[in-house]
Amino acid sequence: MPKARRLLRCGILAAPLLLVCAIMASAAETPKFEVDPFWPKKLPNSWMLGQVAGVAVDDTDHVWIMQRPRSLSRQESNAANNAGKCCRPAPAVIEFDPEGNVVQAWGGPGEGYDWPTQEHGMRIDPDGNVWFGGNGKEDGAILKFSHDGKFMMQIGKNGPLTGDKDLTRLGKPADVWFDKPANEVYVADGYGNHRVIVFDMTTGAYKRHWALTASLRPTASPPRAPTNTIRKRRPPKTSPIRCIA
Repeated sequence: MPKARRLLRCGILAAPLLLVCAIMASAAETPKFEVDPFWPKKLPNSWMLGQVAGVAVDDTDHVWIMQRPRSLSRQESNAANNAGKCCRPAPAVIEFDPEGNVVQAWGGPGEGYDWPTQEHGMRIDPDGNVWFGGNGKEDGAILKFSHDGKFMMQIGKNGPLTGDKDLTRLGKPADVWFDKPANEVYVADGYGNHRVIVFDMTTGAYKRHWALTASLRPTASPPRAPTNTIRKRRPPKTSPIRCIA
């Protein structure tokens, strides 16, 4: 048998075997995820979590959550209402170590900043500071706190939505991300507005933004409706800017 033909036949026979080996190797490398029902550990102080609206992991593998204390019902907050031993709302921001122990907890309305009416999102910047916002009806700001819960900066302000052209107010911001070399924070803005807007991470100064707009208005005149029918045109819609990475 000519050498070229033997090599071709060997190659054809070996190809399926190599494919099977590759699939098995890929399957062996695929990670498996299992829920740990005992993580985190029991919360102290009869705390109970509300809706968890943000999760972040810092450089030390500590897990941070942003939760909504006001989402608990009155019955779930009996201890806080002096109506029972359990439970009371946990603070909005909680840090856990890898084993699920509470390291610290803080957050809530205070002097000098607009705490969101409905907490939403959480990111830890490269310096270990904590950023978050809100998606309540009039939430229009993002807040920056130090690792131990000291207020550092607010960008924007709460109040009625004013649209993508307003550079002084956000619109239910959904997420943030950081460009450390440029010292910039990118904001997905958001559930009320429809833009990505960039600020200085240290001063909060506006840098630039770009907006998403879309119109559902037809280019040609729509056919006339029957005289006995009132037809209302729906307003233009755009999708929320929910995340950024």
